[in-house]
Amino acid sequence: MTDEPGDGLRQDIAIVGMAGRFPGAADLDEYWNGLLAGRVAVARLSREELLAAGVPAADLDDPAYVPARGLLAGTDLFDAGFFGIPPREADLMDPQHRLLLETAWEALESGGLITDRPPGRVGVFAGSGFNYYLQQQVLADPELLAEQGLLSVVLANEKDHLAARIAYRLGLNGPAIGVQTACSTSLVAVHLACQSLRTGDSVLALAGGVDLEFPQRAGYRYEPKGIMSPDGACRPFDAAANGTVPGSGVGMVVLKRAADARRDGDRVLALISGSAVNNDGAAKVGYTAPGVAGQVDVLARAYAAARVDPSTIGYLEAHGTATEVGDAIELAALREVFGDGRGACSLGSVKANIGHLSAAAGVAGLIKAALALHHRRIPPLAGLDRPRAELTDPGSPFTVDTVAREWTVPDGRPRRAAVSSFGLGGTNVHVVLTEAPADPAPPTPTAPDVVLVSAPTEPALCSAAQRLARHLTDHPGLPLPDVALTTQRHRRHFAHRIAVAAPDTAEAARALTGAPVRTAQRRPEVVFLLPGQGAEAPGMAAWAYRRYPSFAADIDRGSELARPLLGVDLRELLVDRDPQGLIHRTDLTQPALVLHEYALGRLLGTFGVRPAALLGHSVGEYAAAGLAGELGPADMLRLVAERGALMRRAPEGGMLVVLAAPAAVRAELAGPDELDIAAVNAPEVVVVSGPADALTRLRARLDTAGIQHRLLPTERAFHSRMMAGAAAALDAVAATVEAKPGAVDVISTVSGRVLPAGGLRPAGYWAEQLRSPVRYQDAVVTAAARGRAVLVEVGPGSGLIGSARQIPEARQTPVVALQPRRGDLLSGLGALWASGVELDWAAVRAGAPAVRAPLPARPFAAERHWLDTPAARDAPAPVAPVPVADLAPVADPAADDEERTVRQIAEIWRSLLGVPTVGADSDFFTLGGESLLFIRMIAQVQRRFGVPVRIAELAAAPTPRAIAAHVIGG
Repeated sequence: MTDEPGDGLRQDIAIVGMAGRFPGAADLDEYWNGLLAGRVAVARLSREELLAAGVPAADLDDPAYVPARGLLAGTDLFDAGFFGIPPREADLMDPQHRLLLETAWEALESGGLITDRPPGRVGVFAGSGFNYYLQQQVLADPELLAEQGLLSVVLANEKDHLAARIAYRLGLNGPAIGVQTACSTSLVAVHLACQSLRTGDSVLALAGGVDLEFPQRAGYRYEPKGIMSPDGACRPFDAAANGTVPGSGVGMVVLKRAADARRDGDRVLALISGSAVNNDGAAKVGYTAPGVAGQVDVLARAYAAARVDPSTIGYLEAHGTATEVGDAIELAALREVFGDGRGACSLGSVKANIGHLSAAAGVAGLIKAALALHHRRIPPLAGLDRPRAELTDPGSPFTVDTVAREWTVPDGRPRRAAVSSFGLGGTNVHVVLTEAPADPAPPTPTAPDVVLVSAPTEPALCSAAQRLARHLTDHPGLPLPDVALTTQRHRRHFAHRIAVAAPDTAEAARALTGAPVRTAQRRPEVVFLLPGQGAEAPGMAAWAYRRYPSFAADIDRGSELARPLLGVDLRELLVDRDPQGLIHRTDLTQPALVLHEYALGRLLGTFGVRPAALLGHSVGEYAAAGLAGELGPADMLRLVAERGALMRRAPEGGMLVVLAAPAAVRAELAGPDELDIAAVNAPEVVVVSGPADALTRLRARLDTAGIQHRLLPTERAFHSRMMAGAAAALDAVAATVEAKPGAVDVISTVSGRVLPAGGLRPAGYWAEQLRSPVRYQDAVVTAAARGRAVLVEVGPGSGLIGSARQIPEARQTPVVALQPRRGDLLSGLGALWASGVELDWAAVRAGAPAVRAPLPARPFAAERHWLDTPAARDAPAPVAPVPVADLAPVADPAADDEERTVRQIAEIWRSLLGVPTVGADSDFFTLGGESLLFIRMIAQVQRRFGVPVRIAELAAAPTPRAIAAHVIGG
């Protein structure tokens, strides 16, 4: 054997995720805190509680009745909708299956391993305890069995389907194997999962188990010389130990080859260096008795597989049932393998804290040992009073700790732990753990970032956001980039979404409370809104220029192309915050603004944001043409530079924003004054252009009429007859530019209509665009009519989306502003994602350092799914009415027959699926039905109406209306 830290690295298996619920602990944080405190979570049940739970008084009066048990909270609750399971199927299902399914999701999520990307071959290895629910609740109701059918009941309850159901519901395509070895079930599952990873059958593996004692609030009857404790206390390795106590719990770990985990940047909690499994065979006094030889063999082979000397184990999580025979045999086997060690290894057993979890006992111990390695602390052996004589022997290699302590390793070697689990019937397993290597990466620096939260429903989203906010508040040392990375790239994204940008973790926690909720659209069509003059600001490109090299490269290239045309480096305006005040010159403002928008639009492309259409306001339409591919960067900047210079040489004038409807404004313009409507931005936002003295007279008339208005800071009358000369000159320049078909639809603000991709702009377009009014409102209406549009302002401000919000046809269309000049680009990207646009977050992060952070799993909806006792089920329950809004009105007796048939079919569906309402056009499979249940439903329809129903004809249109038509026509 060798003890070099890197030896056998090829065989190491990393624990990269964990989840569990145990007595007194709803999650692993509570579990670990309870272990450190030495807390005993076995509940002592009062007589009143037991009577209320249905325990007969005669049982309570029996002196042998022990009112103690390790209770698991919420065993009747399940988020069936999250997993797409119909309510009635969830009611039928073994609660152990339900608990393990939720825990599997939580374990994967804890490691950032359940995302929108295909997971590869993920194996599932799991087992459960005895199904008391089937025995006492399901099979007790013959009517339920007749309605649902025996096969449906078997599929919902049989252990054979436990692992396969997890694979099906989570979309995992590795091996799905049920493991059943009594008390050692879940640790044997871990051993088999490790083997599957080493052979390549799995690239990731879930392993664990569940045990639900039923009924929960009940004690047990003590039998002399049995394995149960007479006083309800479980004291492993105590001189007074006299038996175990039953408990309920569930736990799962996520495993990955260590080399793969390092490659993928996974957060490794501990390494499994080796394991072994065997059976005692007949070398023991009886079937249920443990055997020394079998335990010695399994320990020795586990250390051989791990290539680790037992003397290097600092903590051993024993099977430790607290029975006289069991503890004595286990200590004898350990002493034979470990030899003398003078208390070098601390001995523990989690059964002292939570009771014996049967099929989940092994994984509970494994999680405890992994947490001890991760936190470098050894928990105490709870409730220990006086250790057994074998442990007080001066030559014993073991010690027991009565309080938690730091786990120190004097010679600097890696910390190691081991876990044993021995099944009733003799199947033994032992697992050797090593602490994960320290992360060599430096701490993540604090930097602004955007945190994402999503859920299938809005209430679930609010709950998830609150849970994350509490976690961040409780863990203020978590670097925000780590938190953001985890939510962006290592969580699955659902339809209801919240995104918050923040400078640090504390601010992110505050922002999550009350953050606006958006509903993501399916396959949204992004429409870029590219603003015109007036949106500019000094240094508007500085933030993105420093953060994104591709953006900087576009700004650099454009500035070099424009320098000969302008005699100025545009970077002075865009990046250097314009020390000379050049931003106020029209001939420089327009090229700077267009270059900024063009570079920003291309940057969004690197993030995965591809526009379905482009809409430019005034000079912003040149940026649209550049992004569409109609104009190359050189031609785009040449035209804009000429345009700006021509407009600057035009006669002086001015522009006025009038807050009134276009018709009212036109009425005020009637007369000799040479004023024109330059833009219609919203139903009551109109821009007027013309000579300054004419604008002065107009303002007086507007004041008299009580119409609000605002003079714009410009000395030219853009988009008016005063631009006629500039337009003619620009047309001559535009004629020298080679026309190219665009690759993206452009929504023209000249016509308000689409210039489709692949076409060419008509001759004279740019001259007309300079002279004509900007029909922004019409263009936005066209954009909103695309159905799944998301309007994104690609520029330094938010004026265009402000106007879009005032347009009735666009009020239901999501709008997003990207304002990199204020450092708000991340906030805008978060809003874009929340609207349904999927981003390449790695590109958004631009290589900013971050690692995955430990974040809480999303909370499940607490919906009760439990079959009450037969007596309770016999009581009449209110029947929800079948909605009739989508039924055809009754016009004749035949239609009346159809409506009656539809209602009867809907009643069958409601009973089979457990859904409260069924419409005439509801789809059976959309409601959660599966093929087996569909066949059963058709059989019930045939019996109800006495007509043959051909399944193949109805599978394509499985609605009550279609089936009713088939019944009436048959």
